[in-house]
Amino acid sequence: MSREAFRTGSTYDNVYFLFLDASGYSSIVRLNPRDRAAHAFDRLRDRVVARVTRLAEEHGCARAVLWSWRGDGGFLVIHDDNESIARDIALKAARYVLTVDLPELREELRPAELRGELHIRMAVHKGPIRYAVENDTGAIHSPDINFAAHLEEVTPRDCLAISEDVHRVAGDFAELFEPVGVFEGENIYLMRPCDGTSDGRTAWLRTAGLARRVPVQAYAQRPSQHEKARLIDAATSEIVDLGTALNTCAGYLVTTERPAIFRDAVLEFFRRGGIYRCVLLDPAGEAVQIYSRLRREDLSVKIKGSLAKFARFKERFGAAADGLHVYQTDEFPGMAALCVDLRSPQALVLYSPYLLGTRTTTPVVERADMPHYLAGSDSGPLFTTLTEVIGDAINDDVVHRVL
Repeated sequence: MSREAFRTGSTYDNVYFLFLDASGYSSIVRLNPRDRAAHAFDRLRDRVVARVTRLAEEHGCARAVLWSWRGDGGFLVIHDDNESIARDIALKAARYVLTVDLPELREELRPAELRGELHIRMAVHKGPIRYAVENDTGAIHSPDINFAAHLEEVTPRDCLAISEDVHRVAGDFAELFEPVGVFEGENIYLMRPCDGTSDGRTAWLRTAGLARRVPVQAYAQRPSQHEKARLIDAATSEIVDLGTALNTCAGYLVTTERPAIFRDAVLEFFRRGGIYRCVLLDPAGEAVQIYSRLRREDLSVKIKGSLAKFARFKERFGAAADGLHVYQTDEFPGMAALCVDLRSPQALVLYSPYLLGTRTTTPVVERADMPHYLAGSDSGPLFTTLTEVIGDAINDDVVHRVL
């Protein structure tokens, strides 16, 4: 594919990285026999390599190499001492793959009755590399390669994203791209599908989100008992369960259903020496009156019911349940939170802000139907805010132990 090899120990400037990945790969694999799915992705690889090879030969490019391909995608490295040659090949190849090769490949695969439609994401970035070890591209550690890989992951399907470094020198190609946002500190430009049926800025926001995002897992509803038990299993020393009445938690602990997945996880946590701190509202406090009115239910009765269940659990299991500490408070941050080892670097917080209506005509969203989010220390300032808010809500000054 390449006329010249990269030389061991040499450093190359303005190397173009073309990353490509099949969007929806898992669904195609799931819906088709293995050989049929593999054939589709092999044909995609063949078309991409053929397109880059043809353009490299036409332009007399020194180096154009497929460095990696793993089933559903990979990346190519393009370099020439004349940067404009490498630029033209990378951008032309990506454009042709999107507008010509992908539609043709879909038609080619149609007689094979491939279930699911083939889509791709593409990204181009450039930067220097040092070719350290012959025939071992995995030994090349480059922040620019990493950035190109990350950019491809957030690119909308059937689109090509390029970095500002590429756009700055794109020449006539620049008019094919529109600015869509910032990713990892770089301005990003997007080429939309040729039919123009989608807005690039909207498509980018749907996949990459807003600038300075942080990693958080989102769930449309409250995770199941089984999933909550997985959080308990991950805890090493302390769990904090914060809510209005903690009716679900209390119910899990005294359930007569089998298997009692959550209760078994809690008892095992106690055997490991852990402390489970439950913090719920004081049934006589002002906060309960406010939330009862907003929830249009008698939270005082529900809280007292939860306290009775917690007491029953402790009575049934005796010393084995000593790790359960139950507190009441009148200070409430307007969310439920299940916190695992909150003060450790491995902390996790499953939280759910309350969705409350102020009008009697507003539908009441049940707690189980409210969205939940899982954050950790890698969630950055969001996690810092959560720990500060939760810390204030469970501070010794505002809670008193009742069990």
